[in-house]
Amino acid sequence: MPDRAAVQKTIDSYLAAFTAGDREAWLDCFADDAWIEDPVGTPRRTGRREIGKFWDESHELPEGIELRSLGLTNVIGAEAAFTMQARPNLGGEVYVLDVIDVMTFDDDARITTMRAFFDPATMRPAED
Repeated sequence: MPDRAAVQKTIDSYLAAFTAGDREAWLDCFADDAWIEDPVGTPRRTGRREIGKFWDESHELPEGIELRSLGLTNVIGAEAAFTMQARPNLGGEVYVLDVIDVMTFDDDARITTMRAFFDPATMRPAED
């Protein structure tokens, strides 16, 4: 089981790589057989290839997407839940979407499962 510090480091890397637009560094946060469900209720994407397709699709429209931690992270054993904002830049305007990610991790603190809880209908213009 990974320790709390290793899990937190993976979460920090996940947020930073996504924000930096570093596809390979972001994919390296995941175990080879990982799956994601983003958002919850959509079909799961399993393995690096399918998760990479998710990356590609999510970066087609926005000029960039910042993932900003909202400061609440709970790590229990090999599981974590944390709050963040996804802040896409669409046509020069930044929008905000509140998200709760729930993840599990392998012994090397790589993500094995990720579920993103958010309602796309709540996306709004950023005020900052």
